[in-house]
Amino acid sequence: MKFKYEIVKISSMYPAKLFLQDKPGRRCNTSLHWHSALEFLYIIDGALNVLDEGKETQLKSGDVYFVNHDRFHRTTSDAPEENVKYLVVLLSYEKLRTYYPNIEKLEFSLQKSPGAEREIAALLGEIAENYERRQTGYEMKINSLLHEIYYLLISACICEEDNPCSSISNKELEYVKTAIEYMGAHYLEELTLKSIAEAIGLSESYFSRCFKNITRTSVMQYLANLRLEAALTEILSENKSVTAAAFDNGFTSVKSLIEVCKKTYDCTPGQYKFKNK
Repeated sequence: MKFKYEIVKISSMYPAKLFLQDKPGRRCNTSLHWHSALEFLYIIDGALNVLDEGKETQLKSGDVYFVNHDRFHRTTSDAPEENVKYLVVLLSYEKLRTYYPNIEKLEFSLQKSPGAEREIAALLGEIAENYERRQTGYEMKINSLLHEIYYLLISACICEEDNPCSSISNKELEYVKTAIEYMGAHYLEELTLKSIAEAIGLSESYFSRCFKNITRTSVMQYLANLRLEAALTEILSENKSVTAAAFDNGFTSVKSLIEVCKKTYDCTPGQYKFKNK
């Protein structure tokens, strides 16, 4: 399931994985996920929201956002029909490990150095331009720009150990990761807040508070969205009926699926299928 830890396959061409996206806002909504790669988002045109460790940030054209390794994050759009053009750069963890063997203990912050943040934004803009135009030698140019970003991160953006970037404990993150993995494996079953909390060995109240603090959504709402994404995938890829997709993915009724879809995408599953043909 894509709701677990995401394995990032780095390009053989660059010490990173690149995506240049240009699509309607409704297709920019991603599920909560985490990975070891360090991630940059650079907005070229339009607007996008990033939920990172429970905090939502609104991005506009020219803005850059950085996500540390192993951090819960997702993107959303407030304008489903308006196109958003943006670059995603996932930096190789192994590349950094060659210079910093204890990379797992390091965190980075662009806010630590506004000058470096501006330089990185400019470099990402150049990467996007070269990646889109693909003129002779563009691969070498992108490689040089990526290495400059690596240098700026290491030279100007490392957080001090006694002043970490993250305000959430590793223990809480592990609890939530375990819960997400559990729901990803058991979402077809009849799950409750109590049964999920018991499965990871926590009280309902503490687990509920911890989960919402990090993901900005309730446990049961996350479970409903998990089932929704699975149902919509089957409706689109397998041409399943709304009824079959609902009952095959843990919903107790078709009405429940429709309600969650309306709340998430402001349309019914049938309308969602028509828009995404």
